[in-house]
Amino acid sequence: MLMSVNVLTVTDLHRRKCRYEALAKAVAAHRPEIVALVGDFLDAGEDRGGQFTDQGCAEFLASLPCQEIVFVRGNHEEDGWRQFAGAWAKTGRNLNALHGEAFAHGPLVLVGFPCLLGDETAYLGAREPLPADPCAWLPALLRSHGPAMRTLWLMHEPPAGTPLSETNGPMAGNREWIEAIERFSPWLTLSGHDHKSPLLNKRWYYQLGRTICINLGQPDTGLLHYCLVQAEFRRSASALPAKLKVTAFPFKRTVSMPVGA
Repeated sequence: MLMSVNVLTVTDLHRRKCRYEALAKAVAAHRPEIVALVGDFLDAGEDRGGQFTDQGCAEFLASLPCQEIVFVRGNHEEDGWRQFAGAWAKTGRNLNALHGEAFAHGPLVLVGFPCLLGDETAYLGAREPLPADPCAWLPALLRSHGPAMRTLWLMHEPPAGTPLSETNGPMAGNREWIEAIERFSPWLTLSGHDHKSPLLNKRWYYQLGRTICINLGQPDTGLLHYCLVQAEFRRSASALPAKLKVTAFPFKRTVSMPVGA
């Protein structure tokens, strides 16, 4: 009998109330075990109309009906992270703020990459900065979690040189991520940061070797873009999935990973 774990991932909410409220509706509809915020759920800019405060973001997210919430830093999680983390601590929820670290939920292991942009000081806390080259720290996760660490990688900035990010400019992806993908062949990477390139190029996923890389883009107006990752396992211990399916919303388009990849 297969055991399933569902993860709902979203990026670039930027404290906007309409996006947070749309996320709550998506979580209520899909009832995932895990919600993953893949960067820029806060905003380093000045307050604008229609935004929650950093404290309000924490309180809203903590109220979502899911077992765990996982955070990956984007370039907009700067000083506001202190207020967010302080408010989060009062909710009683675990603060799963990954920084080149793995998070395990039953058999599923996901890896949260650091962000190479913005000020990471507040987010790091007592942790040390990581080298830009992920091949310096990913081997330790492989030793700790085995091949299961290749299941799902969360990285705010997309891999460079794909239709999911600009060729040049502030939304260009990371070359370092390409090198790590080529070396470790993860099944799936999920990114954000570049809101427009996936929409302009009409490509919400791109295959690099055996790896499916996804960035849905996040338009300034309209429906929330998010992914539902459905993983099925043959055992309860950490392992690569027997089946892995990703559905992109609001398009309702699906891509499945091959069994035994």
